[in-house]
Amino acid sequence: MKAEWSKDVFAKNLKYYMERSGKNQKEMAAVVGVSAPTFNEWLKGKKFPRIDKIEKLAQYFGILKSDLIEDKTAEHREMQQKNSTLAELTVRMRSDKEFANLIEGINKLNPEQLASIKQVVDAFLKG
Repeated sequence: MKAEWSKDVFAKNLKYYMERSGKNQKEMAAVVGVSAPTFNEWLKGKKFPRIDKIEKLAQYFGILKSDLIEDKTAEHREMQQKNSTLAELTVRMRSDKEFANLIEGINKLNPEQLASIKQVVDAFLKG
């Protein structure tokens, strides 16, 4: 097993994706099909799951297996989140013509207009 595929790296990554998804140990153990104590040993870095369990976790979180087993930086995760957001926007633009027209209109604004629109959106999101 490669050094970067350590139990501690896996545990850290698993905790990160669990926090992001809002799931607890019991829920995740059920998703993967293992006992809660087994899942807890993964989280503590005491044991490393079989590849089929890593695959189930990756599918559940919508990530690559490497995102769970390799030591990736926070910068990489931030880039991955941005790519995921862009993918979601692209899908929505393809399926929702009004949304696509709105994005196209925003793209044509000058910096001052864009700043004004940002203030309105920020206020709307807070309210």
